Amino acid sequence: MNRHGHGSGHGDRSAHTSDTAIEFRNVSRRFTLRHEQRSSFQDWFIGLLRPRGTAEEFWALRDITFSVRRGEAIGILGRNGAGKSTLLKLMTRVLEPTSGEILTHGQIHAMLELGAGFHPELSGRDNVFLNGSLYGFSRRQMDERFDEIVAFAGLERFINTPVKHFSSGMFMRLGFAIAVHMDPEILVIDEVLAVGDSAFQRKGYEALQRLKAGGTTIVFVSHNAEQVRSFCERSVLLVNGKMLDIGPTDEVVDHYNRMLQEEVVDASILRVRAIDDDATVIDRLESGRDLGIEVLLRLPGEQHTSALFVALDLYDRQGLHLFGRTSELPDTLPQIEGAGPDTRRIRANLHGLPLAEGAVTVAVTLQRSAGAGVDTVDRQETTVEIDPVGMAGNRGLLRLDNRWDWEAAPALERDPSTAVHLSRWTSR
Repeated sequence: MNRHGHGSGHGDRSAHTSDTAIEFRNVSRRFTLRHEQRSSFQDWFIGLLRPRGTAEEFWALRDITFSVRRGEAIGILGRNGAGKSTLLKLMTRVLEPTSGEILTHGQIHAMLELGAGFHPELSGRDNVFLNGSLYGFSRRQMDERFDEIVAFAGLERFINTPVKHFSSGMFMRLGFAIAVHMDPEILVIDEVLAVGDSAFQRKGYEALQRLKAGGTTIVFVSHNAEQVRSFCERSVLLVNGKMLDIGPTDEVVDHYNRMLQEEVVDASILRVRAIDDDATVIDRLESGRDLGIEVLLRLPGEQHTSALFVALDLYDRQGLHLFGRTSELPDTLPQIEGAGPDTRRIRANLHGLPLAEGAVTVAVTLQRSAGAGVDTVDRQETTVEIDPVGMAGNRGLLRLDNRWDWEAAPALERDPSTAVHLSRWTSR
């Protein structure tokens, strides 16, 4: 059994049987949003040591309690910003809860990001074996599965190509193919069937049905409520970080649809992605390189953007707030050619991200002025792995340009045999 989180520390209760795969006990997760502007790296560095500006607590999840039976397929429903991705990251131990306890029985295989866990410089073939080794499979076992994985992904022509040249669809197909061939005890899926053509979506859905019939526990997140209805026995409905409903999927989906019909259409975040200089989607970045953030917004009708703000915040794997910046949207934003009339795009560029290694979570929050404060309209996250290329000899959280100079002391210069010559060491 895996256990993580904060709480009373009680052992297993009698209600927690071997038939339970996952259990959330009063789980909450808090983030801190700081509203400040830093114009230089010195301000950024000082802010790590002595935070300045006003701070706002954002509870992505509050007091979530439910359990998932072994072999059950359960759906997670909710609008963007409802807390679905945070819940999955807690379930898979990418994040730790602020309070509460999470218990899992069985190995979890997660698909939370396209190509998560792939090394961009390695070929598709090497990444298949690398992913297998991470889940405890021997090379012989992966040899037995390899041809099926490649055929399922439809990547026979490209499997020996470095995955950094793959399209997002190729990433997704290979990641999904690996996941469904790993004999997972618990499979956690976040929107992966929303990418790819209809033929692959059908193939992926059939593969999930086979895993379900074989006893795999599946946690399924999708914006397609009817897809959840057809696949899951029970579902959870999240609204603003709280569990509004749980029960038979037909009833929960009907509740969700009624809620959407009653809602006033508001601005929302459609997508948050990390990109490189060429606007290519990435999930890994070399330390010290520029990090681009692309945000797609939905601004229905003639909504006036002057009252809207976008907050960009960075957190490390433990939830430490690394950086925050809030900017007011301009009065008008140009339309995107070929996109819907309500869709707008904004991009941010963080120059020379000075993190040494690890993972950084990028959180984008859409806010609206409300009297003396602000209201959260929507929120989305994405995660980027920082690759410590060229970091030999360095330690710590930050990658800083540094130089050391040393030269002979005057007393030693009298004796040439003991002189220390002028030297310089520069590390970037």
